[in-house]
Amino acid sequence: CEMVFFDDWRKDIQNKLERQLPGYEIGITSFSKDEKKAVVVAFSDKSRGTYYSYDVGNNELKELAKISSWLNEDYMAEMKPINYTSRDELTISGYLTLPVGSTGKNLPVVVHPHGGPWARDTWGYNSEVQFLANRGYAVLSVNYRGSTGFGKDFINKANGEWAGAMHEDLIDAVNWAIEQKIADPARVGIMGGSYGGYATLVGLTFSPETFACGVD
Repeated sequence: CEMVFFDDWRKDIQNKLERQLPGYEIGITSFSKDEKKAVVVAFSDKSRGTYYSYDVGNNELKELAKISSWLNEDYMAEMKPINYTSRDELTISGYLTLPVGSTGKNLPVVVHPHGGPWARDTWGYNSEVQFLANRGYAVLSVNYRGSTGFGKDFINKANGEWAGAMHEDLIDAVNWAIEQKIADPARVGIMGGSYGGYATLVGLTFSPETFACGVD
């Protein structure tokens, strides 16, 4: 994620916060009326977030509260950005989450298409993904065509393609994972809700040779 600022004062605050909290996405949820104090939230792929009180003038952070403080970040899996080329030469992006401590090779894989379909997967904590990774599965979160945030043309390429090219984008993701020797071809599943549930049923119906199981 890249943030673009129109205000140098706000940009300076963001840079100072990022130096104090490396490896986290940082947002400001509110400022005091005089803009000398702020409430800051910092989250990552391994943390649902921590709230801080921030003294703007002194550049000082004070922790207020952790969201789901019982979750130990050391046990959480890293979500890594990926991209691959579809069969019709589109660049498809997404995220790969590998089980902690695994070799990253020849793993059972769950394709986890997001709902919508006019939505997208983003980098950050996802409880379903972490649950699956904790049980030994690699997880592929794919921003197939029709996902938002990649331009109008990318969205429009999904028109009339719910069981067509959108489905093929997921199959191409599986093939990419097999080529990278991440996935065991005999142990690939698919799981999702909303459009992800529809994509699961399409996957099991149209490509039963690809998916060993599915959860709609």
